[in-house]
Amino acid sequence: MDEKKRLEVGKVSELWRYPVKSMEGTRVEEGVIGKTGMLGDRNWALRDESIGELSTVRKNPKLLKFKAIYDKEPSPERVSPVTIELPDGSLVKSADDNINEKLSAAIGKPVSLWPLQPKTNLQHYRLKVPAGATAMKKQFATKEMPDMSSVTWRLMMELAIFATPLGRYHDVYPLHLLTNSSLEKLKLLEPDGDFCVERFRPNLFIDTGSDSFDFDEFQWVEGKLYIGETVLKVVSRTVRCSMPAQPQVTMKKDAKVLRALEAHTQRHLGVNLSVIKPGIIRVGDTVHLEPSNRSGLSRRVDALSSKLRNGAIQSSFKLIDRLTKKR
Repeated sequence: MDEKKRLEVGKVSELWRYPVKSMEGTRVEEGVIGKTGMLGDRNWALRDESIGELSTVRKNPKLLKFKAIYDKEPSPERVSPVTIELPDGSLVKSADDNINEKLSAAIGKPVSLWPLQPKTNLQHYRLKVPAGATAMKKQFATKEMPDMSSVTWRLMMELAIFATPLGRYHDVYPLHLLTNSSLEKLKLLEPDGDFCVERFRPNLFIDTGSDSFDFDEFQWVEGKLYIGETVLKVVSRTVRCSMPAQPQVTMKKDAKVLRALEAHTQRHLGVNLSVIKPGIIRVGDTVHLEPSNRSGLSRRVDALSSKLRNGAIQSSFKLIDRLTKKR
């Protein structure tokens, strides 16, 4: 598409990275974006030694009460050490000899802190028991499995066996984007809900500059975003688990958040991004959208394909349940 036809859709208001998976993140003024996401984002994770698998906020919401910061700026060559603030305000460092003992005492179960491991370390990422439909419904706090058609069947099957994608500590995609317009829309729909940006843990928070609030980023799916030096693909809407309603360092539990998402967005908020062209993104950068030029027929075919893919994913997870029960 001609550069002149790109649409200006906002500016980067905030950038976030999360040094330790599932712990509170930190705002940064610029982010170095590579093919696997933002440099320094989710470079550490806890392993729950009581069950022998990586710990996630869906299984251990207490992690949201911990805050992690880097002792030195990350680099592509190494995983930088971190300092973790425990819920009681005390500090521990990843380099401390007794780091695992302190974290275990604070969490109430045996855990260990791990830097990002290579994708070849299958045992590190593997779930103790494959996750089927029952586990997914529990994680999303729903009676029925949410629509998973935004994720490929292959990747969903990988996540049925491993806690995260191999070689990454992200839940699914490298980057997550959210707009102020979506949060303001939710505030209009549910005035008593607490819809602060920290609850939803985006990497990029975009100010659309509009007074007419809506779920703007949903309309960007399949398009490309040009931000700073980067080109990003808007892959899909982000399906939300129960995490946004959980208490965090500066927030109380708020069930109204999930009820609003259930009622108004089918449990989606924000969008998932993949990286086409790496580069640097800075706060204040203008965001340009190159909308998808797919035809109406192509979109109808995609909708049918998504329905079939979701059906295949749902059936596969139910099959996993049946197979694990026979073990």
